[in-house]
Amino acid sequence: MDLFGAIWLNPSPSPIPGVTVEPLFLLSNVVNALVLIVCALNAHRIMSHPRRTAVPWVAGVAMCISTLCMALPSTMLADTPAGAQFAAVAALCGAALSGAGLATIILLWSEFYAALPMRQVALYYSSSFILATVIHFLIVALTPETALIATALLPLISAACFVASMNMIKLQQSDADDAKRNEANAIAEALDNDSAQRWSFPVRPMLLMAAYSFTMNFCRTTGGVVNDLTMLGVAFAALFVLIFALFFFERFDVRYLFRIALPLMVAGALLQPFLEGGGLLVTGIMLNMSHASFVILTMIVLSTICSRYGVLAIWLFGLTRAARVLASVVGSYLGTTAWVTLDAQGIMLVTSVVVIVLVAFSMFLLNETDLETTWGITPLKTRHETATYRESLAGRCAQIARMHGLTLREEEILALLAQGKSTPRIQQELCISNGTTKSHIRHIYTKLDVHSRDEVIALVNAAGD
Repeated sequence: MDLFGAIWLNPSPSPIPGVTVEPLFLLSNVVNALVLIVCALNAHRIMSHPRRTAVPWVAGVAMCISTLCMALPSTMLADTPAGAQFAAVAALCGAALSGAGLATIILLWSEFYAALPMRQVALYYSSSFILATVIHFLIVALTPETALIATALLPLISAACFVASMNMIKLQQSDADDAKRNEANAIAEALDNDSAQRWSFPVRPMLLMAAYSFTMNFCRTTGGVVNDLTMLGVAFAALFVLIFALFFFERFDVRYLFRIALPLMVAGALLQPFLEGGGLLVTGIMLNMSHASFVILTMIVLSTICSRYGVLAIWLFGLTRAARVLASVVGSYLGTTAWVTLDAQGIMLVTSVVVIVLVAFSMFLLNETDLETTWGITPLKTRHETATYRESLAGRCAQIARMHGLTLREEEILALLAQGKSTPRIQQELCISNGTTKSHIRHIYTKLDVHSRDEVIALVNAAGD
């Protein structure tokens, strides 16, 4: 969902006479951010709209048309003044349309990921990064005409994949037995009620995501290597997550990504001014790997928050993604300005300041404890304080988890235990082994100083009194 956007939003040589790539890049990103913000602020209305099935196809068609519009000058050559003017207008309209279409597709996929367990989020999202990297290299190897067709078809393919994925979830629910179907209906009803809940502004994830995106794009435009091979860093980060999600998920901790992302970004940014040739390529790979690691980390954590606490995915992902897009634009602009106006020492000084700010943001805005909670996002009191059972249960379990030092996984299992679910059912829902489930339950019992499931339920119920 993220890397497909690079095909439309990354700068490339512009074939339009009198129109450089910077206005197209800026326009597309600004429209993208505005649509994300507008959708986020109207998330409750969007979620309650009765007819949303056509949105994926509309967004896919819009991006397909925008791709063709921006490529129009290269196919028509725009030799005449009238043709050049028409091509310029078409390109600008295409850039705006691509930004709006990409924002819509991003928000659609965020809803899908927010409905998945943590392991599936890690599996699907990392796989999408690897697939997108492979597609990127394949498109680069094609002829310009074939590459244009392939690029224009990608949004439609993404829309089809989204529709198929949502249909698969519905099919799984329809094939469930009566008990599972009743539970699914109860969860759906709870989610509808949860949509009325308001949450505090996600300041910390927004600022930290903006800091990483700003640093990444600043470094790319201050002498770094911007070519296809640096995309390998994205594939390396995704492959790391995919291997752990497939074979070592029981020992997988999202904090590993946080520990990887910051050192890689700092090292890549500080080494870049001193290197050239192959060294610059290595730093480019490091920067991409760092940024991709943090993006995957953010997706996993925010999806878990949406799934467990009923936070609207459109609202949370819309705001954080908008901050990321705007920070990327500002970082690219300031990086380009520094590259043109400053000497080597000046660039090194400015880069050092950027790195110091990133480290400071990482220290004060996020710690490893935040990755096991709601990252500072708290529910706000509404005028009608009619919390649903699911909402109140999640709140009580979160409170108990903080008081007794439960991990994110243990808090997740605690909520399932409090619902009276059996060990095999917990194992099935979380996609973990029977032994791992029993081990987590033992740890929960020890930390809570209880000895049975009934005592767990009583403790959780008492927390709400």
